[in-house]
Amino acid sequence: MTDAHLLPYAIVLRKNKHYSESRKRLFSLLTTAVDKGPIYLHIAWSYDNQGREQQALDFYQQALGETLCAEDEFEAAFGLACTARCLGKFTEALQLFERLLSHYPARSEIIPFYALCALDIQDTTLASRLLMELVITHPPTEAITVYQSTLKGYWQHSLPEQSGD
Repeated sequence: MTDAHLLPYAIVLRKNKHYSESRKRLFSLLTTAVDKGPIYLHIAWSYDNQGREQQALDFYQQALGETLCAEDEFEAAFGLACTARCLGKFTEALQLFERLLSHYPARSEIIPFYALCALDIQDTTLASRLLMELVITHPPTEAITVYQSTLKGYWQHSLPEQSGD
């Protein structure tokens, strides 16, 4: 099998839950690959899918140290934040989620995981704000969409005044 076919094959193996075999193929690609970022990302996903978060964390970091396309860069940063949270590195995870949200404001999938991280540190105010803004900004059903502007008005009215101090 050629290197060009090895990456897609390794991805199929991972998706079919053959994690060790997938990683074996991916690691073999690292010796000759010019673009290592996507390979590191797929290795991270393989470890993550297997519940081996510490190993996944290391490979998300390695992926981010390499050149990635925009989508893979998001996926690696998002994976890193979620994995840091799973490992109990809540301060690091919060900072990563904040950075993700500022760089990718349209990526609504960040918000529930960011809210979970806020709950992990018992910041229920932040978690509630994140989830309410998610529902208002991205209504999950037509029934909520009908009330979107009303909810937004009530929510903005219920927020405490921000002092300029």
